[in-house]
Amino acid sequence: MKKIFLVICFVLFLLPISSYAFVFWLKSSDNTVENIVDIEKTYNLYLPLVGFIYDPRDQQDVIWELKKAKEKLWDKRIYHITLSPNSYSAQEVIDWKFDAEYNLFFKTIRELNLKVIFRTMHEMNGWWYPWSSNPDLFKQAWVHVWKLSRKQGLTQTDILFDFSVNHRDMPTKWVPSQSAILFECETPLSWKVLDYSKECYRFEDYYPWDKFVDIVWVTFYNWWKATSDRKWKTPSQILNDKNWNTLTRLKKFDKPLFIDEVWTTAVWYSWDYSAEKSKNMFDWTWWDARKDKWLLQLSQFLSSNHFIGAVYFNVDYTYWLKYPTVWEADWAIVNLLIDKFYQWFWDLYSSSKVDFRNILALFWVEEVEINGWSYYVPMYATRNIKFIDPIVNEHFSWDNKWKSEFYKKLVATPSWQKPFDEAIRALSWAYVIGTWSVGGTWEAK
Repeated sequence: MKKIFLVICFVLFLLPISSYAFVFWLKSSDNTVENIVDIEKTYNLYLPLVGFIYDPRDQQDVIWELKKAKEKLWDKRIYHITLSPNSYSAQEVIDWKFDAEYNLFFKTIRELNLKVIFRTMHEMNGWWYPWSSNPDLFKQAWVHVWKLSRKQGLTQTDILFDFSVNHRDMPTKWVPSQSAILFECETPLSWKVLDYSKECYRFEDYYPWDKFVDIVWVTFYNWWKATSDRKWKTPSQILNDKNWNTLTRLKKFDKPLFIDEVWTTAVWYSWDYSAEKSKNMFDWTWWDARKDKWLLQLSQFLSSNHFIGAVYFNVDYTYWLKYPTVWEADWAIVNLLIDKFYQWFWDLYSSSKVDFRNILALFWVEEVEINGWSYYVPMYATRNIKFIDPIVNEHFSWDNKWKSEFYKKLVATPSWQKPFDEAIRALSWAYVIGTWSVGGTWEAK
């Protein structure tokens, strides 16, 4: 359903009294590093959080894209990455069918020194993905993937596991797929007595225990009448729908709360849906105010409900309603191809402060300046850096080559004292003369 994504981040740091910090992302329309570069250049932005959705992963070379991101965007960013196991069920994930891809992905993250918010097997409470409709198997599959990341040497300072649910529980009676028939739950959550059949699971049933989840995300959308006859709803109306009480239920997890995917069309009218009418509405530029208004409502909703962040799904698979489809709409708010730009984007960005401390703290990481550059370093290592760096600089101040050789030797002979070794690792990034290769070695320039 949703394929690939790329994110723009605006951090609104904690403001006094009623305002609350949140991160606002923007998904790229083509999931490429080049698109990030173009957006930054065109609008004079710095996008400290970027991301990709590989769903399914075989549409792009995941490892190649990660290496390109490291080369062009460097590692002074947070990467939000969705890697889904193609068409495999939860049982097949348990049975190691996707282990090779997961292991290579985790290994590459470690080698490239990326900080990753990791989403896999998302929207499990819907009917469209094969890993849904069996909570027990899903939880086993999730824990299996989590353990694979640890075997590759990743910890919470490298990767955060993102439990991402659809805003409505929408199970299927049959084998899960995008063509399966939706099974309507007989008992809405607003009723006092919950009487679910075994097929009608809630997202809580899939939750794989606190130890294996770092953050909780939700996806929701406002369809309007871009490509079908849908209802117009504000963000609050969607997540506070009395039949589902999604927001209340999400908060009970007591985890940092994000919105993984959110979007709206600009097309609305009171008559019955017609493709021609929708196209005409899209072409009227004054109609853009509707989408801007919805973005304002989204901003207010995020702030008032203490969300840490939201990813706006910035894509238009209809190509400006030229190719209508029931499952897609004109979601983009920044479109470089047709130079279409929704102004509320600027209001969000201009009122934000790019301060990453809230996000970095989730990784137990802080930003440290070494040799004139900023690095993300585990909090337990920063004290060692501040102690070691001035001493080495004093002894090797006359020759950067000697300093480089010194750190190369130290990083190659670990002490197995984690705070010290992490400090040396960070210092080696800053001072070793050469270019970092993906194989994990330094090559002379």
